[in-house]
Amino acid sequence: MRRTRFSLWGALAVGAIAAAAVVAAPAAPALADNIDPGTPTSLTIHKYAGSEGGEGDGSEIADPSGLGTPLAGVEFTITPVTASASGPIDLATPAGWERASNLTPADVSGGGFTLGTPTIVTTGADGSIASALPIGLYLVEETDPGENNVVSPVDPFLVTLPTPAGGGEWTYDVHVYPKNQLNATAPQKTVSAPDGFVLGAPVTWTIGAPVPALNQGAAYTDFTIIDPLDARLGFVSATIRTPGFTPGTDYTVTNTADTVTIALTATGRAQLVAGAIITVDIVTEVESLGGDGVVTNQATVRTNGAPVLTGTASTNWGALQILKHVSGDQTDTLADAEFAVFSDAEATDEIGTLTTDDTGTAEISLWAGNDATSERSYWVRETVAPAGFILDPQLREVVVPAGGAAEPTVLAVPNAQRTGPDLPLTGAQGQLWLSVAGVAVLAAAVGAALVVARKRRQQH
Repeated sequence: MRRTRFSLWGALAVGAIAAAAVVAAPAAPALADNIDPGTPTSLTIHKYAGSEGGEGDGSEIADPSGLGTPLAGVEFTITPVTASASGPIDLATPAGWERASNLTPADVSGGGFTLGTPTIVTTGADGSIASALPIGLYLVEETDPGENNVVSPVDPFLVTLPTPAGGGEWTYDVHVYPKNQLNATAPQKTVSAPDGFVLGAPVTWTIGAPVPALNQGAAYTDFTIIDPLDARLGFVSATIRTPGFTPGTDYTVTNTADTVTIALTATGRAQLVAGAIITVDIVTEVESLGGDGVVTNQATVRTNGAPVLTGTASTNWGALQILKHVSGDQTDTLADAEFAVFSDAEATDEIGTLTTDDTGTAEISLWAGNDATSERSYWVRETVAPAGFILDPQLREVVVPAGGAAEPTVLAVPNAQRTGPDLPLTGAQGQLWLSVAGVAVLAAAVGAALVVARKRRQQH
């Protein structure tokens, strides 16, 4: 923390501030008795985002456009410092300036000083707030950064009202310009292809967490990655891949209520360098499809209490159902047909085997892609046909899109029934008697026809 010292005659410097932040240290007059107690004094805080620079002189900056982005909603506590252990701090007297000499904010906060009633103020839309305050010495502390994602708040500082302006003059309306470093990083989240294509294969999520810059002299007091897992994910492990970080020494890993937390320890935070990227791998297993089969994940990277969300990544899965049936009738299903499932068209990478049940169906859950890719081709071949049916060796391609288990992609595979050997009609002896009987019938028919013909001739 910067030390803000007061000379015997009231020279003032204010620490932990941004460019043109607060009061510089011009030489004060030999005595403080030319301060006009009838002139109103005030303190205006102008809050900006950015890195700090040199000290200001307490005057208002006419064109603040180059200072950065104004920060609204930042709370400050302004506390009068009215006395030290040796007596009152009355800035209308040389003794008061004497007692204020060589003080730092840490001195005042450490005890032994009499403090007045604090004034709590919050910056407005333009990042500023003005407060009319009596003559005196004040400790100014940033007590709440608001919704500004601050990673490096301004350090407490001391300011006098009025402030020496040099040449025996005083600035009664003092303007200070403290700056905060924001967590403006953009951490990334990616997901790898699973180590296998079937549900339950390990899936690795990778977080790239940039280290934000801090104000000069500030320290990293917190660097934590928080990853709430989808209910369909089972946690396996988490490690920091960046070289130099040892688990248990430089960081800890916990998994509580499906939320994985990787927190750097003091020794780990000591290795952080602004602009570096800390890479974290979280390994999970997709335990079920559920919903639409799209399993998303998003993490938070928190630095010094300021959280930033990563992008969202997803691993996508779908269900494949094989329906085995008699050729020509899909309602006549067949059990005990066996199939092999392949990830490639050459059928060299077998990833699963299936056997149809009493309903003629068999199911498998398969990876369909990551992020915007939500479908993938697989190949299926029958390896064992049901008893009494002909094996179908055809290698069939099927596209499996992301989807829940309730809506599988169906691949219908027909089987033709086998035919038996040719059966004799009634045997050889039966065929002989059929032949004799046939001749007899034929002869009788011919005889009858001749008799009818003869009778007709006789009648004529």
